[in-house]
Amino acid sequence: MHSLRALLLLLPLLTNLSACAPRAPSSITEAAPPVIEDCALWDNPRLTRRLDLLTSSVEREGNRAELLIDGVSAFPRRYENSADAELILVKTFIFYEDEAGHAIAKLLSERAQAGAEVWFQYDQKGSIRGPEDVQNMLTLADDERLLGELPLVRKMRKAGVHIIASNPVRRAKGIARWGEFVDSWSEARGGDPKVRILPRFDHEKYWITLNPLPDGDRELRVILGGLNIASEYAYGGTPQRDAGTGRRGWRDTDIELRGPVTNDVVSRYLDLIEIHTSERLAPGERGRLNPTQGVKGDAKARFVWNHPILGNKRRIERLYNELIDATPDGAPIKIGTAYFAPGRRITRPLYRAARDGGALTVITNSTESVDMWFVTSASRHEFRRLSRINPDLGLYEWLPQPEQGWFTYHSKQAAFGSCGPVIVGSANLDAQSSEHNSESVVAVRDAQLRADFDQMFAADLRDGRVARVDPAELGHVGPIERIKELTIYTFMWYWLDGGARGPGFGGGGRL
Repeated sequence: MHSLRALLLLLPLLTNLSACAPRAPSSITEAAPPVIEDCALWDNPRLTRRLDLLTSSVEREGNRAELLIDGVSAFPRRYENSADAELILVKTFIFYEDEAGHAIAKLLSERAQAGAEVWFQYDQKGSIRGPEDVQNMLTLADDERLLGELPLVRKMRKAGVHIIASNPVRRAKGIARWGEFVDSWSEARGGDPKVRILPRFDHEKYWITLNPLPDGDRELRVILGGLNIASEYAYGGTPQRDAGTGRRGWRDTDIELRGPVTNDVVSRYLDLIEIHTSERLAPGERGRLNPTQGVKGDAKARFVWNHPILGNKRRIERLYNELIDATPDGAPIKIGTAYFAPGRRITRPLYRAARDGGALTVITNSTESVDMWFVTSASRHEFRRLSRINPDLGLYEWLPQPEQGWFTYHSKQAAFGSCGPVIVGSANLDAQSSEHNSESVVAVRDAQLRADFDQMFAADLRDGRVARVDPAELGHVGPIERIKELTIYTFMWYWLDGGARGPGFGGGGRL
């Protein structure tokens, strides 16, 4: 732990040595790639069978899917779906005691007191911002919870919400060290508390409701994607600022699902209850909590998840690998991710697509916008590789626009071909998501959803939101910057892979 802290505190010195002036936004004027009719390709039974096998998932027909762009759309939908829900299942990586956290805690408590069954899973380590949170937790220690819990969590528990703290710190010394560790990283980059890369996190995010319908049926509604429960997520796409923390909104994306695929998501949630409580649900409970859903629309949806601590890695990487490989030459591949430092299972098909004239576009964070400063160096390392293969690729970095509620780019999304599937979920394209975190995504094929995605993605490339990474600039980077980028990229894959041979070491190529 101490050596890791020393390394991470040293890296900002390299960053300062190679820092450049803020860049102007790009004016996106290049012509759109030619439309390649590839709709029939995505119905190929062989591709479907491979995805079934490699991702241990099934594509469900008859769904309805809708993008929820930024907190300005995603959080009101949570409130709307919860208003008359008889069951609410929530899972988040981050739960902060800020304005958004207090509002959500109030909502869930009120629904529980009104008779709804409410479950709340949160990653305890991910929800600790520093020593103050640790102290607040320890003051609430009791015989059942020896290290206590956040005051807001305790209030929800008293209101009747079923609480599951996953990934807990199990020793008093450990929780104190964790708070200091998060705080020291915060100081290293100017006060941002959201700098953390450590072995395992429950990174999935779900907001699931079971709602009664006028005809007497019960409808499951699932929201999943990138949004946690904190003000930076709730205030995305708005000028609001949290009065206590001062934090503004982030650019992020969720998706709402209705139909048969929701049964797969709820089954996963119920599995997590059993995993984290070490108790089986009572006979008949799964049927009550997860009633079979009928046709709700025309969308085909595939739910894919990773949980490395259970020995399940790589499913999401395999999904990306297969969809990139299936995209016809010259057809678009659109990727948006907070952290772009993918492993070979994704870079190899991306390199092939770049060589074959693929219209690859990537949006990720810049040094100015990223919440984990060193990841930008790893992204630049990969951008340089791609631009050597094809200098015409669209490689972009996000520029902060705090007044619009788009400070950091936190989305995890992609689309393939001209009318291929759209991916939305919690997984970034980096070692942490691939090797350690529990993650989930949904791949959806639906004409309206794809049109909405393309419109959203195009908007992110306009209005001064991004700066295009110049291949010439990448080629003229000095030796200090290159050493920094290679060091960080190697560190991310070598250390986060538990010492296994990752990209650049001749390994990491297994499906």
